[in-house]
Amino acid sequence: MEKKNSGRQKAGRPEKTKSSKQEAIWYETYRFNTKELCITVTAGILTGLAVVWICYCDVRALPAAIPVLYLVMRIRRRQLCRQRILLLQAHFKDFLSALYSCMAAGYSLENSVNHAAQDMEKLYGPDDVLVRELREIIRELSLQVPVERLFYDLGNRSACEDLRSFGEILMIVKRTGGNMDKALKECRATICERIDTRQEIETVIAAKQYEQRLMSVMPAGMILYLRLSFGSFMDCLYGNLTGAMIMTAALAVYAAAIWIGMKIVRIEV
Repeated sequence: MEKKNSGRQKAGRPEKTKSSKQEAIWYETYRFNTKELCITVTAGILTGLAVVWICYCDVRALPAAIPVLYLVMRIRRRQLCRQRILLLQAHFKDFLSALYSCMAAGYSLENSVNHAAQDMEKLYGPDDVLVRELREIIRELSLQVPVERLFYDLGNRSACEDLRSFGEILMIVKRTGGNMDKALKECRATICERIDTRQEIETVIAAKQYEQRLMSVMPAGMILYLRLSFGSFMDCLYGNLTGAMIMTAALAVYAAAIWIGMKIVRIEV
């Protein structure tokens, strides 16, 4: 979700410079755009109606579709938020490599950021999430805002430990007059190793994630198959209070199993 700057500074988050024209993006939250909202709401409504039909087969149970819609939107928001953070991390690795190359060629830190940002825009296009941040950093640099402050701010907003560490290291080295080339080399090596490890883990567990998604729809598929093939066998669960209570309990267990499965296959590095 994008948040506008306010007069009150959030705890632990440095205030955005007043000269900024672009709204600061806080990456730990996410706001749907129009297309994403329409797709997610449609998917949530269809999922809710499917749950009501499979579990209750009663128009009086239609209100039960509302929490399903809410859960679908919440899950999708978290997925998109995580995808944006992972994309930012992956592209930041390439940015560090370009930045280090420019520093090794003798450019100053500010000029290295400018050249590395141009390389990133050529590589990923102007609409990339990191390219937009780098474009704003370059604009702030032209207004004499310290580069370490800009990356420190980006690290705090990024919800990413790698970017936060880079911003803090840059801030310390600039303030203490340390060896920037050595600090950047070590920071780049550490961050790139972490990102590579994370990508390797995600590659290894990709098959397990697919299996988890497949297993999540199996119970609903089995009930749907029984309803369509052996409708009389399932009639005892519909149109009465006992059947509704059994289905509600089964639905709660089903939802808990999906949530636990998603937690298991999501590994943080």
